[in-house]
Amino acid sequence: MEKGLSNHSHPAPPIVLVIAGFDPSCGAGIAADLKTIAAHNGYGIAAVTAVTVQSTQGVLSVHAVPPATLRAQLDALADDVKPGAIKIGMLANRANAAIVAEFLERMKRTPIVLDPVIKPSSGGVELLDSAGVKFLGEDLLKLATVVTPNIAEAALLSGMEIKDVPGMEAAARKLVERGARAVVIKGGHMEKPIDVLFDGTEILTLGGDQVKTQNTHGSGCTFASAIAIQLASGRPLRESVLLAKTYVQMAIEHGFAIGKGAGPLDHFYRVHQEPPARGVHEVPQHGMHSAAEPAAD
Repeated sequence: MEKGLSNHSHPAPPIVLVIAGFDPSCGAGIAADLKTIAAHNGYGIAAVTAVTVQSTQGVLSVHAVPPATLRAQLDALADDVKPGAIKIGMLANRANAAIVAEFLERMKRTPIVLDPVIKPSSGGVELLDSAGVKFLGEDLLKLATVVTPNIAEAALLSGMEIKDVPGMEAAARKLVERGARAVVIKGGHMEKPIDVLFDGTEILTLGGDQVKTQNTHGSGCTFASAIAIQLASGRPLRESVLLAKTYVQMAIEHGFAIGKGAGPLDHFYRVHQEPPARGVHEVPQHGMHSAAEPAAD
């Protein structure tokens, strides 16, 4: 061992493997996932499925990573690191979705959060081709611990029209019938941002406050990766979803503009909050409650 190096080893934090695309504006995709994981004192590793050309104003084009390269990334990571959870985002095409499915077959005991990214919120360019959408709905869905579609994605995957909360509940049940173990349908773009969680047994409706801002770029990615880091930390699904929703709500409230379009969330809002006045010491909060802002893990 080199002189001066300590042999003391610190325990590693919870590790989440992210499989997703890269957004150069860093509001969504892998960048948002890694920031979310870091904000929860976890460590993120990542396999890139695609590189996008985009800014805060939208996605201009998608360039998928060759399937062999994606497989090599996953194999190299799996041979070296054992993640506590896996988060899947943009896949780009069926070939890459199939590579991910093969990989997940080897990781069945690991919690898996599948965010079925199909089209950007701004519309336009497809983030998953039609063959990939079919494969996701028929095969990949069954390998996930929880699937987190927004209303448009849930409607496409379930084949049902969704106009209200009962429609969200019916679509969640349909997706579980089709093989999903649990589903969270995100209603962030509804008049009232209500999410619906169905774990295969019980429906849970999660309310929230509407934040009047356009700085919500990457909120879906952030929600899914927040669930993943909570699962990697050993929390059960329901608590993980509740804590992730609270985190995203606060990150949106602290979001900011960086360009001409939709700005990002503030993933590190806890760090950026004003410190207590001099002489006042903040007492660490160790308890967890779904209705309260969770302490940093």
